[in-house]
Amino acid sequence: MTMVELDPSQRPHEAVESLQALRVVSLFSGIGGFDLGLQRAGHEVVEMCESWEPARRVLAAQFPDIHVDEDVQFYSPTVEFDLLTAGFPCVDLSHAGSQRGIFGAQSGLVEHVFRIAAQSRPNWILLENVPNLLKLQKGAGIRYIIESLERLGYSWAYRVLDSRAFGVAQRRNRVIVLASLTGNPRDVLLNQDTSKQDQPPEHVDADASGFYWTEGRRGVGLVIGAVPTLKGGSTLGLPSAPAIWLPKAPQGQRIVLPSIEDAEELQGFDRGWTKEADTDQKRSYRWKVVGNAVTVGLAEWLGARLSSASIGEPNELRSRVPHNLVKPWPDAAFGANGEVWRSTASRMPIVDAGRALVDVVDPTKTTPLSFRATKGFLSRIEESGIVIPDRFMKDLESHMARLRESVNVRTPQDPELPDGSGATSASVRKRMQANRPKNTTPERKLRRALADRGMRYRLQARPEQDMRWRSDIIFRGAKVVVDVRGCFWHVCPIHQTRPKANAERWAEKLERNRLRDLRMESELMARGWMVITVWEHDDAVVAAVEIETAVRARRTTKRPTVKVDANRDGEEQFVRAG
Repeated sequence: MTMVELDPSQRPHEAVESLQALRVVSLFSGIGGFDLGLQRAGHEVVEMCESWEPARRVLAAQFPDIHVDEDVQFYSPTVEFDLLTAGFPCVDLSHAGSQRGIFGAQSGLVEHVFRIAAQSRPNWILLENVPNLLKLQKGAGIRYIIESLERLGYSWAYRVLDSRAFGVAQRRNRVIVLASLTGNPRDVLLNQDTSKQDQPPEHVDADASGFYWTEGRRGVGLVIGAVPTLKGGSTLGLPSAPAIWLPKAPQGQRIVLPSIEDAEELQGFDRGWTKEADTDQKRSYRWKVVGNAVTVGLAEWLGARLSSASIGEPNELRSRVPHNLVKPWPDAAFGANGEVWRSTASRMPIVDAGRALVDVVDPTKTTPLSFRATKGFLSRIEESGIVIPDRFMKDLESHMARLRESVNVRTPQDPELPDGSGATSASVRKRMQANRPKNTTPERKLRRALADRGMRYRLQARPEQDMRWRSDIIFRGAKVVVDVRGCFWHVCPIHQTRPKANAERWAEKLERNRLRDLRMESELMARGWMVITVWEHDDAVVAAVEIETAVRARRTTKRPTVKVDANRDGEEQFVRAG
């Protein structure tokens, strides 16, 4: 297959037709996102196929007059139809899945789409999946799909679409593949465009924004004015909802988790659409069925395009730059008979504003993000060095502080090691839970020694307002920061130890701590601060004397930036930093 430059005089299709209502057979129907959207656009769903029982219960309640077959591997439609749809499983294709690719046990079920198409010869085929279909294994998934379609005589087009274009406050990118025997999928899928792209967060203000509280090391998925992609969670009923930041809400209510009804609306369904999914009060499948669904508004737009397809030449959609197939596939393309054309169509074909996220979220049903979840998220942000908006960081910290006060928690120093996680024995767990992030014994001893010498300072504050770091003890006027460190957690050069159990995991954790300390020191020293490190084994009185000496000297004279470490004998080592 070759990617070629489109000559405006060439037309992959010459037939002109006016499409009316189509009869639809739906595979991998889920909770009926494709079906509901196509119905709203005037098409008729005549048969469905879905295997998972919680989703089947929803279909039975919402589409009571439509037959739902159970197993796609043995299913053959019993009626005539024009359009075959399939939001086939993404388990083997998504970043969070197995990444076995298009031939994995679940995603590979797409082969039954082509089996049924070969038997029934519908004029149109409509597929949906994750954008990683274009990237995983150098695009093996999309190549397999279009080659399978072409063997059956179909021309095709595909496009990555963002659900925000269709009236929901959810950034959800999905690949849509449309194919036809006699129609023109290019005109249906690519001929409408706004070229609207995301604006960076620093240039946008919103009353509500979503983020992944489970992330923090490689990114946070912060979306201004919308939530990031709703995910399916697990078949055990564990929800995987993004959190929502409400900067104008009262303190304590600014970082919340949406309700399942909010999630249903964010996918374009009526609130309560999936309530029949649950029969066991101890377990909820609703988050999974909603997270796996096709956004209703996207399906409705596709249905409207199919009902009144424009047969004219697409405007400004052709790329005159041949696309090398060895590289990742583009966001949009079309083709037939072994030839592929690249399209410049954006992910936003229209702009349907819909309801703002702040209006979707029902404040009576949200729950605050827990103390432990907030603390873990902030810890991962700090370790990774990811930059997030200042106001967002402050609201997260205020949220955590308020929750700490309300539940009177005594937290372990390592937020990633709650009970039952990481500790190899009850004694290890007890030791870890005894660690504190602040007000440790060495800190209290040092503060008493400083107080005895009449020293005034600030505790647990940012040295400068735009800094993300909080330091244990700060002398702002002298620009001196004192960092009190535990020998184990901060890899003391004298007393460091390495756990024997889970050695690799601990080595990675401790190395992240060490690098974070170095980043903090580097940033502070670059701004003219002196960083004094006091280890837990250092003598508090000796350290206090040396700190007083450094602070008083910097208040009276300008000195070069230095770093001060207490050595084994309790004496301070001054090292010129520049």
